[in-house]
Amino acid sequence: MTTTFFVLWIAILAWSGLLIAALDWAATNGPYAQRRIRTPSDGHTPKLQKLLNTGLNNVLALLLFITFLIYRGDQSLYSGWPGLAHFLGETFGVLLLYDFAYYFYHRAMHHPKIMKYMHGVHHKIRYPTASESIFLHPLEQIGAIALLFTSITVLGPISELSFLAMFFIYSSVNIIVHASFRVSHPAFKLFNFWAEKHATHHAEFKHNYAAIFPFWDQAFGTDK
Repeated sequence: MTTTFFVLWIAILAWSGLLIAALDWAATNGPYAQRRIRTPSDGHTPKLQKLLNTGLNNVLALLLFITFLIYRGDQSLYSGWPGLAHFLGETFGVLLLYDFAYYFYHRAMHHPKIMKYMHGVHHKIRYPTASESIFLHPLEQIGAIALLFTSITVLGPISELSFLAMFFIYSSVNIIVHASFRVSHPAFKLFNFWAEKHATHHAEFKHNYAAIFPFWDQAFGTDK
């Protein structure tokens, strides 16, 4: 793996932090706070608990990715421009396979007999904002990231650029779906689509299990 790869990866991590900060501000301040998809009620989860959970999960995610890149990076990634067709195929192939697997993983975690032990932690936040996208039980976090690494391994090796593009989309969408507000400008239709779908999921629990692509829910009858 090249130095440029790590510089760009760090830049994407910094972008994710800025995106979280901007969306959290917008959800609670100014005109966007009036466009919340669901009107927040007083939360029951202490702020310190939220900060500890999200902070530790961010550290956990970073350690998992670093471990994967150190021990599997040379086998899973290659340097150089792969060509446009390969770049798009690798990037969206990994995301499609991951999202397909994540759909069933997420849906299984909603089974009444097991939800309280793991995924119920995330749903303690009924009106999430972007920073709470990673308010999770650590085992849920490990499982989801393991699915992503498995998808890369199955379809790999992929180019470093494909990995960076995939990681940018994967992390950005996970943040955006928890934004919990709408933007009126037509350029933000996709932003609004993701935010509205996941707000419905947090309200009703039994719809919209896919993380990125809506057609998995459409195919299996859980779309709303």
